[in-house]
Amino acid sequence: MPHELNIALRSRVLTLVALAAGITYLDRICISVAAPSIMRDLHLTKIQMGYAFGIFPVAYGIAELPSGWLTDRLGQRRMLSWIVGLWSIFTALVGLAWNFALLMVVQFCFGFTESGAFPSLARAIGRWFHPTDRGRANGVMWMGARIGGATAPPLATLLLGWFGWRVPFFVFGSVGLAWCVLFRRVYRDDPTTHPRATAADLEYARVNQNSPGTTHGGPTPWKAMLQSRNLWSLFGMYSATSYGFWFLLTWLPTYLIQQHGVPVARAGMFAAMPLAVGAVSALSGGTLSDWLVRHIGSLKWGRRLVGLGGFLVAAGGFTAAGLMTKATPAILCLMMAEMGMDLAMPIAWAVSLEIGGNYAGTVSAFMNTGSCATAFISPVVAAWVYTKFHSFDMMLMSAGVVYFLAGLLWLKIDATKAVTSEEC
Repeated sequence: MPHELNIALRSRVLTLVALAAGITYLDRICISVAAPSIMRDLHLTKIQMGYAFGIFPVAYGIAELPSGWLTDRLGQRRMLSWIVGLWSIFTALVGLAWNFALLMVVQFCFGFTESGAFPSLARAIGRWFHPTDRGRANGVMWMGARIGGATAPPLATLLLGWFGWRVPFFVFGSVGLAWCVLFRRVYRDDPTTHPRATAADLEYARVNQNSPGTTHGGPTPWKAMLQSRNLWSLFGMYSATSYGFWFLLTWLPTYLIQQHGVPVARAGMFAAMPLAVGAVSALSGGTLSDWLVRHIGSLKWGRRLVGLGGFLVAAGGFTAAGLMTKATPAILCLMMAEMGMDLAMPIAWAVSLEIGGNYAGTVSAFMNTGSCATAFISPVVAAWVYTKFHSFDMMLMSAGVVYFLAGLLWLKIDATKAVTSEEC
């Protein structure tokens, strides 16, 4: 790489991407921490609170594909400014809800406006990074998401203890609005138009223009996409990701407290551990995949091996957790499961860039839509399992089966086969 390449410029762009990913989980998890206070103040039942949780992924799934299509049409600078700005406003508005109906409306709007975030962030990575650097870059993005998820509970708890449950939503909403200001100043859809770009940056961008995912495409090739076996394999694989992950987001503290007798304060610490491990794993998975691509000379297998390996590790972790009778071994197994999931997470998003090309926003949104369905299903299944068996063990073991079967789909996913050129 030429010495005059402005690494700091790309680092600032990638830092903003990681911060946005972290803010998404900071805002999502805030309501989980505040739930007991919300239920008390608004006189909600657990069922009503469950609906308030569940409406978010429903709205997210409804808007996911249209949002991904719009980011391909309008560009990431414009879309992300609107997306992050609007979801930050609705995050703050949660703190103003005074009854169940308003809480549902705000949560729906929150999920609806946040839905285009990750397709737009992934598309931004495609514009600024070469294909051989995108695994690591996506790893940094998902590391940011997991750090946000791991830090949200203690931060929200601290603010809630000092100021009550409404203030954390105002604070976290303000963080997103501040991000918008920084993003507008730093980011450009076309790196060659950035005022701080050096000659080496322009050369890097020129070489990258020959790779897919760096420019606006023509009319969206819906027919080719819907006929692509490669894309449907990616969709099926990624649909599994939320099945176990949303159990960790929603039911993990209850699992630790009620099934293993862990004290509340210690359960909060344990609940943050899988996401903390996931932050390291996401960066490691993306970096490892890029290394394999360079050293074995195969984009297909450099992505496939890490994705498959991650899902098999996740399957083993969830299955083992379902067999544990004590809290410490169980949480260690769930840390292993999260490690496996997050090894594969950045690879899935890198592949969506590679097979989507100039329609990567639409392709990544299509991929992510399936996970929205399982994000809604997972907490419901977990509740049913616990009600019937007085244990979450069957839920955890079913997650092991889901990840194993979905992992096999990695053998059908080819990062070199663009959806627009695949013969169906």
